[in-house]
Amino acid sequence: MFVKGSFRVILNVHSLNTEGAVGNYNPLVKVYVIRRTEGGFDLAEVNAISGNMLKHWHAKHVAELAKTVNEKLCEDCRRGVFYRTRLETKATSEENMIKECVLDDLHGFLCARTTVRRESLIKVSFAIPVEEHSYEVVPVTHNRVVIDEKGKIAEEGMMPFKNEYASGVYAFAISMELKYVGIPLANPIKPVIEEESIRQRRILAVQALANMLLGETGAKLSRALPISKPIEAFIVVSEKPIPAPVHAYYTDYAIESLKMYEGLVDGGLLGKEDFEIHLYPKTLAEEFVSEKITVKRHESIGELLKAIIQKVG
Repeated sequence: MFVKGSFRVILNVHSLNTEGAVGNYNPLVKVYVIRRTEGGFDLAEVNAISGNMLKHWHAKHVAELAKTVNEKLCEDCRRGVFYRTRLETKATSEENMIKECVLDDLHGFLCARTTVRRESLIKVSFAIPVEEHSYEVVPVTHNRVVIDEKGKIAEEGMMPFKNEYASGVYAFAISMELKYVGIPLANPIKPVIEEESIRQRRILAVQALANMLLGETGAKLSRALPISKPIEAFIVVSEKPIPAPVHAYYTDYAIESLKMYEGLVDGGLLGKEDFEIHLYPKTLAEEFVSEKITVKRHESIGELLKAIIQKVG
């Protein structure tokens, strides 16, 4: 089962990914992107949430959900410490690591001492403001209070610092190669865990995505939980390898993606029965009508995710 999706989310007043303090100033991560203009293309600087951050939070949500269904976790992952490279663990085989931890299975690992590794089944893009909308970043001044040994505010105890916050419509993409859950990539012949555990791990991967869509996906959540709302989702589910939809950063991503999948069916590269497309909201790309591909439209993001969970489960 392959699940590939592209999403748009409103994130208001967030500080999900900073680059570390410069003196008493905490700037957000900035990247350059290409935007289409009437005259061609333009280069713009925007704030971003890195793929590292998104992947970490997907893993965190999987770990917390796994505890509720008694799915296996290694000691590090149970504590919320997610090491891609494991220096101390002497992994003798990919198979053993898959058996012992859902996150080693889904998110991969590398054991430097034994050179045993597993490629991640979960791949994510950066989250960036969408092509057609502006975004804003503002610095906000905070005070950090320091007290003396008597518990009183010290003479120099007020330590002001500035933190950047941004608001905008953001887009990100995710690819989940859930066909290989429980199957060693070094020898992809048969699963090494029970079918029920495979089913459960696939469901956990999709459930974790739901938490990300609601803004739990970065730093400073205790004091700046984003005022978030998912507004668009385009998910393709297939039992065969399939191209990902166009990234939701682009204004016309939904129409272009639908045309692409229709073209693949027209060209005989895919059959209509090979995949399903799930859209939220129901009005997304509603002008596109085709009998050559299966498109299911949903009233809510919850309804869409429920349909995906039923499909992978």
